[in-house]
Amino acid sequence: MDETMRDSILKLYRSALTVGAEWEPELANLAGPSLVFWGALDPVCPVEFGEMMAASVRATRFLRLVSGHWTPIQKPAEIAAALEEQWSS
Repeated sequence: MDETMRDSILKLYRSALTVGAEWEPELANLAGPSLVFWGALDPVCPVEFGEMMAASVRATRFLRLVSGHWTPIQKPAEIAAALEEQWSS
């Protein structure tokens, strides 16, 4: 990810005044097995937020990884393995 992309995403995040207000309440209606993964070192969204999200969707698995905000980019092999395991169960 280059500097231009980081700046653009940061501007987008900062422009969002009601993040999740439109979709977050509907998470409680998810019925299927789910996996939530989160970066334990995320300075933007702390891991506690991920834990709350996992609880709200009744996730069958919460995967805490030693990474920052860009967990799929920082830990692609671990995410791929977790997804394969989730989908095969």
